[in-house]
Amino acid sequence: MTATLAPSAGTETQATWPAILALARFEGRMMVRHPVTWLGALGSVAMAAFRLWEEAPVLNRVSVTLAWTMLPLGAAVALVSGWAVLRAKGRTDAHPPMVMPIAMAQRVGGIVLGLTYPAIGTFALQMSLLGWSMTRDPVTSVVWTEILAGPIYVLFAGAVGAAVTRWMSHPAAPLLSVLVLLGLMIAFPYQQEDWGRNIGIEWLSPLAWPQDIIPYEVAFRPAGLHLGYLTGLTLFVAGVATLGRLNVVWPVLAIGLLVAAILGPAQLGPIGESRRVEAMNRLVGNTAELSCETHHGIDFCAMPGYAGWIEEWAAAIQPVVSVAPIERLKGLEIRQYPAHFTHFYEMDPTTSDWWWIEPAAKDYLARNAIALGSVWAPWTSNNLLHGVSIAAIGCSDRADECLGESAQVVLVWLQAHDSRYAEYLFYDAEHSGSSFVWTCIVTDFWANPDGAEIIRDNWSVLTNPATSYEEASNIMGVSLPTGYDREGHLEGACP
Repeated sequence: MTATLAPSAGTETQATWPAILALARFEGRMMVRHPVTWLGALGSVAMAAFRLWEEAPVLNRVSVTLAWTMLPLGAAVALVSGWAVLRAKGRTDAHPPMVMPIAMAQRVGGIVLGLTYPAIGTFALQMSLLGWSMTRDPVTSVVWTEILAGPIYVLFAGAVGAAVTRWMSHPAAPLLSVLVLLGLMIAFPYQQEDWGRNIGIEWLSPLAWPQDIIPYEVAFRPAGLHLGYLTGLTLFVAGVATLGRLNVVWPVLAIGLLVAAILGPAQLGPIGESRRVEAMNRLVGNTAELSCETHHGIDFCAMPGYAGWIEEWAAAIQPVVSVAPIERLKGLEIRQYPAHFTHFYEMDPTTSDWWWIEPAAKDYLARNAIALGSVWAPWTSNNLLHGVSIAAIGCSDRADECLGESAQVVLVWLQAHDSRYAEYLFYDAEHSGSSFVWTCIVTDFWANPDGAEIIRDNWSVLTNPATSYEEASNIMGVSLPTGYDREGHLEGACP
């Protein structure tokens, strides 16, 4: 004779939860140790390091990067979570699940709770990358609501893997969950024409993509609302994964759905003109909240949070300051704007609708200033050198044609102090069949330790539009190449 005893009403609280928590600790450690998790982490590190290396260390943008580059890790955790559910179902021989006689919903609950381990690991990974960025003289400040989207997304991805595998018994269910995640990430493309005027449905994606060419200061990213929305989605999916006899699941499911349903649409909608005007007044114009310093008699003004770059800008123009008469630079201003400077005079149809460029361009054109942007600066020293050099020689930085032959030599010599420009200049002189005569002169002249002194002592003659290449080469004491036309094009490479 056999007998079956039904568990009492209080058994779930008294006995099941300790088992679930013990299972969560076991599954969490298993996930963190799994080779696929490490592979995903390696992919995230590679993506983040590559992206951070090619950008200046602007912490508000770094914060966004440290979230979306966790996507490979999220995909890996979704796979590992799904495989854990398959193991709990007895669909694999690895680590048999019968050591804990609890219901399937409760076993999956332990797996879902165990996702906190890789989520904490994700945050630790982000902090390591952030620490590396901190060693590179960063500017602005960390946006925690952007960063925390990364760990929450890993939780969400793991919950999706658990939910899909729980309710789909096929061994390919974990892989399907990764495809679901991919679909969610690409189903809501960014609409470029709405940037800065409307926050569109792309913010219903679980993880928001960066807005690469838009300065963070005018991006209007609803990061706080989105973090709450993603948290709600995570709770909802976790509830779906653990549906069963656990009484706590239904409140979690309902709260998650309610939070996502409220905060999702709350992110969206038009951005009022008053908000745009307020943002631009803070960054552009005479009342802008800029940090200004004077170096070499030139005023440097940086946007809020970017003052740490002023020393780098001042150092970048030192080659010009050391040779140009001070009166040529008097009254000049180096001013940072929330736009790449080339957009100020390249207003084609692809940029004319970017609302933040027009007020910046108008302000810039009304000043005796050299413009710097915020997205790629300070790694624009050659652009800064170019602008200051043109101003010192006596031309508008939008009228290069006013340069004479000798003045072109001086201009290129000054710009060659930027290592990247010098590398390009010398490579072109050595390998290109379309070099200019001034490239050859500068290449030869670069090795002269008295170059700055010669240019300084002969500044007025060398920058005179009437001074020829021949006269410049005689003053500098270098050999003039042969075989060039009236525009300075060489028939061959430099000798």
